Amino acid sequence: MEKPTLPITLTLILLTGAGCSSDENSRVAELATRQLERQAEQNQRMAELQQEVASGSRELVEADARSRQEMVTLQREMQTERNEIGHQRDQLEAERRDIADIRHRDPIIAAAITRVAMVVVSLLPLLICWLLLSQKIEPADEQQMTELLLDDLVSAEPWLMPPANTNPDKPRLTDFSQPLDPDDPTERST
Repeated sequence: MEKPTLPITLTLILLTGAGCSSDENSRVAELATRQLERQAEQNQRMAELQQEVASGSRELVEADARSRQEMVTLQREMQTERNEIGHQRDQLEAERRDIADIRHRDPIIAAAITRVAMVVVSLLPLLICWLLLSQKIEPADEQQMTELLLDDLVSAEPWLMPPANTNPDKPRLTDFSQPLDPDDPTERST
């Protein structure tokens, strides 16, 4: 603002110092007026340029602030995505460990089940024998035992003892309980 006042002041001093002739005065006044008009135009242009520079600077600052805000937003989104990827990676690693544990543990469990089954199968006959031996069996009465054996001996189809002799030439006890037939070649002579 001091620049326009200095030329105006100098112009006025020159006009008053040289002010002898009116023709010259009018010429100098005209020059001074033109110079003032030019100076006013330049000042106007400078003010407009400064306004444009100020608005451009303001827009630049706003654009920079927006871009920084967008950058911060993008960085937050990237950090969120990184956290999510890290969480998913941790879950994947935990699942991988679980699968590895299962793969390691399954053969051990299968071998243990096989061994237990073999032990049970091996002990089952011993258990059956122990149960049979530990039962309390009352001894049979001698008379009942004798009757049972005699009934089996004289029966046509014995239960307790198979026929000892399948040779038809030798008689069985069941054969003696029937009347002797003299024409039968299987009968023995005594």
